[in-house]
Amino acid sequence: MHIYKTIKNFLLDQDYFIDLWQKNIHIYGFSKIEILQENRALFIIREFKLEILGQDFRVLKLTKNEILLQGIIKEMRFL
Repeated sequence: MHIYKTIKNFLLDQDYFIDLWQKNIHIYGFSKIEILQENRALFIIREFKLEILGQDFRVLKLTKNEILLQGIIKEMRFL
């Protein structure tokens, strides 16, 4: 269990991080959700905006600065 805690502490010590796997995207460290629709999402992160385009988006988990989305991700852009 020590390795798990070490990795978790390392990741949560970052300003932000974005994980992408299969049909999921996990975003940690955003300050605001500007748009959250079935086919488009726009997040404000400290230095940039992250736009995600796709289809069938649904929120699996959401906290103040962390979200887990599921859906078909077709494109991601840093604005």
